Amino acid sequence: MLSRVADCIYWMARYVERAENLTRLLLANRQLILDAGAAGGNEDAFWRPLLISTGDEEGYFKLHDEVTGDQVSEYLAESRSNPNSILNCIRAARENARMIRDQLSDEIWQCLNDIHLYLGSPRSSRQRQNDPNAFYEQILTASYLFQGIARSTVCRGENWMFLQIGTYLERADKTSRLVDACSGLPLTMAPSPGAAPLRWASLLHSCSAYSDFREISTKPDPVRILDFLFLSEEFPRSVRFCLNEVDRALIQLRPLQSRGATSDPLRESGKLRSELDFTTVEEIIQEGVHQFIDRLQTRLNSLGLSIFQTFILYADLLPIDVPLVATAIFPGAWHDGSGEDERQQQQQQQQ
Repeated sequence: MLSRVADCIYWMARYVERAENLTRLLLANRQLILDAGAAGGNEDAFWRPLLISTGDEEGYFKLHDEVTGDQVSEYLAESRSNPNSILNCIRAARENARMIRDQLSDEIWQCLNDIHLYLGSPRSSRQRQNDPNAFYEQILTASYLFQGIARSTVCRGENWMFLQIGTYLERADKTSRLVDACSGLPLTMAPSPGAAPLRWASLLHSCSAYSDFREISTKPDPVRILDFLFLSEEFPRSVRFCLNEVDRALIQLRPLQSRGATSDPLRESGKLRSELDFTTVEEIIQEGVHQFIDRLQTRLNSLGLSIFQTFILYADLLPIDVPLVATAIFPGAWHDGSGEDERQQQQQQQQ
């Protein structure tokens, strides 16, 4: 398998998952505002956490002076200047798919091309302004369709493994970011209805976890929510479940790993998975939810960099005494990785 193909499949999956998670966040936040009865109230309190959780706060304030619902939703959904907007994520996913068109089924290509054309049309902008729920549901439906088609048409070989790694690594990262938006809220139930319980319920909705969570608890208890989203072995969007899937895919790819590589993604994923296997929610709270998430995201970034070094940079062709840094360009792949943590870490190594 060409590393160019692996790179494109990996980033195609990550960008589709990123667009879906961002859509979930915007849709859940709209529902939160309606439940709180805060339409027309303090918009900053409801929309700023979205910018913080996505890491787009700095970019947003370069273009806008204040936080409003219309401006934030436009920036996160359709802004061409935001590299992580839904529009640009779908564009990047589609372009990566175009680069390996002969490696994909016609149905996958058609799915990505259809949603790309929709987001680039005037109709999508009108629908986002006039009927936002329908706009977001269309993007979610396209993502579900992409995942279903991939599951039904992709052979369970190397292509499938890189698709799984990209999807679940991105999902673990985004779940942790969504939880981080609530990390400053009290971890005890409020004595009366208020914004904090609604925010925890909104977090469950943004992860499509509300129905499954209600099977184990009828109240949005913050501690149990943290345990469910971080440590559940069964919920497919929990961090632990996602890392188990990444680890399973890396085990299948083990024979492909470069013998001369200075990093081993399977070793890193195994350590991280084992840590979550033996971590309790009480230990997470004792460390500090935000501090735990920071450390987790650092480990996820390191795992992503290790995957890149092992499978993309042809590490086994480099002399042993040459440090493994990103001195080579991506071998033909197009993934528009501007702002990506992996690229930043590689630049720091060069410096």
